[in-house]
Amino acid sequence: MNVDYYALLKKAVAGKDAVAREAIYKDALSLIRRSQLTRDAAASHNAALEEAIQQIEDELAPREARSAAEISEVLAPERNWRPLMIAASALVAAVVLSALVFGYVYSKGPGIGAAVTASSQKPTRGREDVVMADLKPGVDGGSSGEGLPFAYQRQVVFYRTTVVPGSIVVDRENRFLYLIDANNSARRYGIGLAQECQKGGSFFRVADKLEWPVWKSPGASMKDALLASTGRPGSPLGARALLLDKPGMLIHGTNSPKTIGHLVASGCIRLVNDDIEDLYRRVSVETRVVFVS
Repeated sequence: MNVDYYALLKKAVAGKDAVAREAIYKDALSLIRRSQLTRDAAASHNAALEEAIQQIEDELAPREARSAAEISEVLAPERNWRPLMIAASALVAAVVLSALVFGYVYSKGPGIGAAVTASSQKPTRGREDVVMADLKPGVDGGSSGEGLPFAYQRQVVFYRTTVVPGSIVVDRENRFLYLIDANNSARRYGIGLAQECQKGGSFFRVADKLEWPVWKSPGASMKDALLASTGRPGSPLGARALLLDKPGMLIHGTNSPKTIGHLVASGCIRLVNDDIEDLYRRVSVETRVVFVS
């Protein structure tokens, strides 16, 4: 169990009074009760959450030891609207905490990998993006994303969007690709992004699917590179490719896993081979693809 409930709750209740904190704690406990966890796992999460609550309250106790007279004097001008502010603050904090805890708890359900909130796992990049060099064609750098930062590894995340489930969303800025699922969740993949694909429209569809697309040479056009399959793991286009309905726009694999999360020199939108094969199995021709910045 890797959930840091203390950090999550500490952030959510910062600046809140006892009434607002109690509402937040109850909401967090309720999320665990409604989860698909086994009885033992739910008990462990519940115990960890209660321990975090106790620790936070113990830390806050000395700070709240001022007399009732002092508090009344300070807050007297605000008596008419203070209850409304408390309720609003509690509601906002509960919503934020619910999103954070849901992402962690949902990951422990049956058949679902480790989940995190989309916002909390965004890696920090420098102000300037450096184009990462590829391995030479024919050199197989591996198919797995195990050596990548955790944020770029394939995982289910909390993701609220109005995009129709089953669609693909490409976040150019943060180097993520999302396959949208129901219930405010999505399967997230880390991507590498070629400079040529940083711009050029927002709405596409999958026009074709290819297994082991062939890379001819750096001087060949993308259209010439995508020929019949020959099954070569060292191809810079990787194991699979989803061709979009605009020339040069495609989602594909790579023989250079370490380039995920960076600007790259060739191709378009790349995933490690294990991820593009997973995505390839889950989408069909005509799938909607939305690019966001």
